[in-house]
Amino acid sequence: MPPRVTRRRLATSLLGLCVCASVAGPRSAYAIGGRPVDPAQIVPLSQMAPAHQAAIAEVIRDHTLHKKGTPDSFPCNSQVYLSLINEPAITLALWKDLAESPVQLRELAPGRYTGSDGNGATATWEFAYRSPKMHVLYSSLEYMSPRGNAHLQGRIVLIVRSGFYRETNGEPYVHHDVEAYVKVDSKGWKTLARTVRPILEKVLEDQVQEAGLFVSLMGRLVETYPNWAVDVAATKSIARDEAKTSFREAVIANRRKGAATGRPTVLSENAAQPPKRRS
Repeated sequence: MPPRVTRRRLATSLLGLCVCASVAGPRSAYAIGGRPVDPAQIVPLSQMAPAHQAAIAEVIRDHTLHKKGTPDSFPCNSQVYLSLINEPAITLALWKDLAESPVQLRELAPGRYTGSDGNGATATWEFAYRSPKMHVLYSSLEYMSPRGNAHLQGRIVLIVRSGFYRETNGEPYVHHDVEAYVKVDSKGWKTLARTVRPILEKVLEDQVQEAGLFVSLMGRLVETYPNWAVDVAATKSIARDEAKTSFREAVIANRRKGAATGRPTVLSENAAQPPKRRS
């Protein structure tokens, strides 16, 4: 059955995650569940560029807020999954082809991006570490509320852990989880946090969970609608030509038998039926 596509599932972005995190409020630093946090036990600092090591260690060690999503398993080839994780410009293009979105993205250099969510948040982020089993992104965020009464700055370390296996029938699966550490750098944010922290903390929790579900959804859509995915990546993505070529090769090489030739249909949240294939 084709994956269900709803507008809520298409509402997640790294920028949205950062915005929720940046105003979430104070938390006891240096500890998770009462235990001291050793950044080197969380991410492979020694394998990162020196420019990233100190900044990432600071955010994890002195975090304002920490959230970890529920692990998720879903059918998807590892090459397709890693293409979506490694090339956010392609993933965003697929998303925006299905539903209107104010999110804008620009690639500054390979693995480094800047963007805005259209609701007051701008961010610059980059991959500090990439391997098939772990991706670590480091982001600097600035948020200005639409009314101009809140100006916040923060940093976020987003960690995606991935595993790959095959079912007894040979079908490839991905198992992953998403974790976020946030450090607020703005002065005066505590006053705002006292009134909105409970709400924003819950929103952040939802966003971390949705970030993982978003990637799993896009992976399943690409495999269900490979023609659509290749065409959108080639014609509507700002990704580099070599990234588009690599994505196309991964999708074609792992095309499923009986894959749809059309494109997905976005449903409203109240729709009872899964999206129909369109030729």
